[in-house]
Amino acid sequence: MSFTIGCDPELICYRNGVFTPADRYFKSQSSFGCDGNSVVAEARPGYSESPIDLTAKIKNILDYGHQKAPELEFFAGHFQADLPIGGHIHISTTPTTEVIDAMDTVLYSLSNCIDDRGQRKKREKSGYGKRKAYRRKNYGLEFRTPGSWLLSPSTTLVTLTLAKLAVLAVLEDGLNLELIKCRQHSLTFLKNLKNELKTIPDDCREGLKELDMLLVHQPLNWNTNILPNWGFVAN
Repeated sequence: MSFTIGCDPELICYRNGVFTPADRYFKSQSSFGCDGNSVVAEARPGYSESPIDLTAKIKNILDYGHQKAPELEFFAGHFQADLPIGGHIHISTTPTTEVIDAMDTVLYSLSNCIDDRGQRKKREKSGYGKRKAYRRKNYGLEFRTPGSWLLSPSTTLVTLTLAKLAVLAVLEDGLNLELIKCRQHSLTFLKNLKNELKTIPDDCREGLKELDMLLVHQPLNWNTNILPNWGFVAN
């Protein structure tokens, strides 16, 4: 089956190490613009069936934002400058209980392995990022639990790949990922996930390779400017 993946991950802007509102530099309707809270920046890459293609679109948008305001640094994660930030994922399929459960199981396991849990706890206390949080949309669903995963191309590709594979696990393979995970540690579950899946599209194989490397090199530093990780020279 085919479906598209979209997203609108958020970023916090800093200038010379000091927080600065995004709306001083970016317009609300731009591909790199402001979200409903205008002090937070947001990337809007559109959608694609391929996690690889969507990651490439995100890199182009980050390049645009960097060129537009080269003096800025951008921070991802769950909570920066006393503000919660998210990485909502859009899927063009019906938000059944099984689909939401699968996305939550896989993406929260990833969060357990690579995210800053202190940041995650602060975001959850602010009312955002609760487990299995989603909104029904005209295109399908918006999954709202993850923080902003834009730390690097690797964290981005892995997140989008796992989102796609979680949906396929339900709709193609008929798997219950909650039951498979059960009492397994998140790290063990993710390391073994590819062995449980029957359907792994070619555009997901690179993301699974990146997942293996992330799990080896965790924990990650989320309190850093993301631009160098994406290959952009910070000013």
